[in-house]
Amino acid sequence: MKKYVLILTLPLLWMGATYISRGVDQSWKFDRPDVLEELESLSGKWEIVRPAKLNLPVLSQGIKYADYPKVLLKGNDFYDFEVKTRIYISSENQDTQAGGLILRYRNLYSYYMLFLNTKDKRLTLTRAALAGFKPLKRENRSVEPDRWYELKAVCYLDHIRAFLDGEPIFDVKDETSTGGQVGLVTGGTSQVYFENLQVKSEKIEANREPVQQ
Repeated sequence: MKKYVLILTLPLLWMGATYISRGVDQSWKFDRPDVLEELESLSGKWEIVRPAKLNLPVLSQGIKYADYPKVLLKGNDFYDFEVKTRIYISSENQDTQAGGLILRYRNLYSYYMLFLNTKDKRLTLTRAALAGFKPLKRENRSVEPDRWYELKAVCYLDHIRAFLDGEPIFDVKDETSTGGQVGLVTGGTSQVYFENLQVKSEKIEANREPVQQ
């Protein structure tokens, strides 16, 4: 019996590139400092805070400058996936009130941002490239600061679908990037709070090196 099993498994050990499909359904709750160890800050200062107006622990970005402070989940590239967060945009800053999701991040010149803007009353999908930022889609919405929203993106092949509080807002087709990391972003000096981040994906991983017996 042992000899029979060995004959069956040897061809698999010599395969040069095998593909493993691994389902991912995970949630990150921003209620403790050690969750920051699973995040990679690209810009800004991200920390767990407990604002008096909310009275619960949340993730926030504290450095104030005119940029797009970004934080990513460490390690994983996602291809066909769903990602969502609960976001609270404060009216404390009258100049900018925007934040949202980072999608399919490859590098500083290849990723998407799904932005909720309560000052300009709209939801925007923007693509970052070497030439700068290009808005791909804008949709006006009656959104207000100082309340919670659920912001969700579903990325499948070359489509990105945006949802707000479960309502489908738009569906954009763009072939620039179909995989990468996910994360969170704020608009410049906006005061934004995130309660959690959830990702569902059928992640495909490649074992590129042959395993020899």
